[in-house]
Amino acid sequence: MNERIFSKDNSSALKGIAILFMVFAHLFNRLEFCNLSFPLLYIKGEPLIHYMIFAMNPVDFFITLSGYGLYYTFSQGRKNNFKRILKLYIHYWITLIIFVSIGFFVVGSDKYPGSFLDIIYNSIGWKNSYNHETWFLLPYALLTLSSTRIFIVCDKLNPTKIFLLSFFIYILVRLSSRYSSSLIESYQIFKWVDSYLTLQFPFILGMLLCKCWNYSAFKKRLSFKFNKNYVLVFALIILFIGIILVRYKYQSIFYPFYTVVFIMCFSLLDRFSWVDKILMELGKRSTSIWFIHTYFCYYLFQDFIYSFKYPINIFVVLMIISWMCAIVIDKLNALIQKALIS
Repeated sequence: MNERIFSKDNSSALKGIAILFMVFAHLFNRLEFCNLSFPLLYIKGEPLIHYMIFAMNPVDFFITLSGYGLYYTFSQGRKNNFKRILKLYIHYWITLIIFVSIGFFVVGSDKYPGSFLDIIYNSIGWKNSYNHETWFLLPYALLTLSSTRIFIVCDKLNPTKIFLLSFFIYILVRLSSRYSSSLIESYQIFKWVDSYLTLQFPFILGMLLCKCWNYSAFKKRLSFKFNKNYVLVFALIILFIGIILVRYKYQSIFYPFYTVVFIMCFSLLDRFSWVDKILMELGKRSTSIWFIHTYFCYYLFQDFIYSFKYPINIFVVLMIISWMCAIVIDKLNALIQKALIS
């Protein structure tokens, strides 16, 4: 296997980017949310911030990084990921207990906690009526638990064959979901099969990135006489704009590729140390921020969050609140997991 391109710090920084994308996208992914703020720039009558979110689908970022990280640990001899998923679910349950309790007083018992089945379904991730934005918890858990078997099979195949097979499944599922949307909506099991088979492609791309990309050789090729950062920043800008321009028809097909190229460019970028420190801190808190941020901007305190009027203010306030809550939840999570899991 080639030199590892993602150190622990670099992985944390990339997770920091992904969580920034997630929070921004959830704030402005609908025009009605954009209109709760006061956008300063419009393009063809549509707020610029609404265009920007089409380059910020964070799920593929997290899944690709997971595919990379899990394959790396698999190659180092780690074959069982049950404990990893148990820890993730304990983390998730802690946030549920805290915010469902708050929701009981803010919204009412009809939704928080709702019926006994609501509690069970939300606890395992089968349904996400408490917080829809945790929808990929269950397919991620299933991918992680099945990753060892996937990697064993993939190690026996040529990387090109792995890529083509995974991409074929991905395209087949994306196309079939267009014609079976009512079936997927009616039967939850089909929704999770669809999600699992869709997310397997960015997951496999992450694995192939770890398995095949020669980081040292690629970085050496960027040793131009001029600063390579200019090339990489330009590439990131073009990528960002490009995925927005194809958003209507082709975004879902191209997005996994966009994610991988973005990760590669970002990893090669020479970054300011203070930027990395901020991103690594956010990356370290990304799981908690993912679990909790939409309780503030959607479900419990939407009026408060959007009362800050301008998009940048709204975004910064939500990030600060989510980060501060994440620190508390992470400490509580560490204490509980230490007591429960040796």
